Amino acid sequence: MLRQARAGLAAFFNTRHDVVLLTASGTGGLEAAAGAAFSHGQRVVCVNAGKFGARWSEIARALGAQVVEVTAQPGQPVRVEEVLRALQAAPTAALFVQGCETSTATLHPVRELAALVRGRPETLMCVDGITWLGAHEVRPDDWGIDLLVGASQKALAMSPGLSFVSVSEKAAARMEVSGGAQRYYFDLGAELKAQRAGETRFTPAISLISALVAALQHVQQVGLDVLVANAAHLAAVTRAGFKALGLNLVSSAPADSVTAVFTPAGVPSSRILSLLQQRHGIALADGQDGLKNLVIRVAHLGYYDYIDCVGVLAALEDVLLELGLNISPGTALEAAQQEHRRRQ
Repeated sequence: MLRQARAGLAAFFNTRHDVVLLTASGTGGLEAAAGAAFSHGQRVVCVNAGKFGARWSEIARALGAQVVEVTAQPGQPVRVEEVLRALQAAPTAALFVQGCETSTATLHPVRELAALVRGRPETLMCVDGITWLGAHEVRPDDWGIDLLVGASQKALAMSPGLSFVSVSEKAAARMEVSGGAQRYYFDLGAELKAQRAGETRFTPAISLISALVAALQHVQQVGLDVLVANAAHLAAVTRAGFKALGLNLVSSAPADSVTAVFTPAGVPSSRILSLLQQRHGIALADGQDGLKNLVIRVAHLGYYDYIDCVGVLAALEDVLLELGLNISPGTALEAAQQEHRRRQ
């Protein structure tokens, strides 16, 4: 079953290389990747444009790296030239970035960043793909992504509890010769050797691996391209509805896995989210850190379809009318339906 899951994961990650499966949340996968990418005291560059970019930096510091941050304002993708300057400043063991910065629903230019690293044998390209995989085109082998992290609870529509890390030949070679950072459970090199032999080093979450096999079979039947196209369709429909309501996107480079918009002026997101839950049983996400109580976020990963989008928009219209906002009923629905028909 483990071999079947790993073969399915390689197809999901669109890679010919190994994908290591870990019993851990997505953050465990991030820590495993970081621990394999550098040794204690080495310099790394972390892109920080939100809560999850900050997490890369926090993990790297906890493992003893010398962290250099390249920042971008929330909702803005990182500038490639700024990352290039950081890489050129000194030898760098790894570059860490999100495919999608989930806190602001923003895409980073991963392909362009990976191109900066491909000609640097001393540097690994490490990507948090937890909300990127299954919603966007991802080509780790072609683009030169060395360590790519995924998790069970996003596009695979499973319960949380499993994380996955794809390992390029370059990364595998690094793990053979490098002592790595402080680690024990999250020793990615040792786990890779065990899983190539058809075992896990420690007790696996067998029920979740069984569910993973079923989820990957579903992806195979539907087609990865269809899964990605569905996320793009839902994101476009949702954005059209939000725009019709006068709600502004947080991101200038919006992702298809999640959409984030600012709430109307003077209306805290907590109030909107509470009413959506109470009146319609719909759970959306708040903003995080500095965006908390200012933003609402809608997911497009997993078992969602067009009718789910229409339902969310209809419920949101009802809540905004309840809060006294001057909107015409049906405005969001009409815009969403027009976008849906345009894309059919």
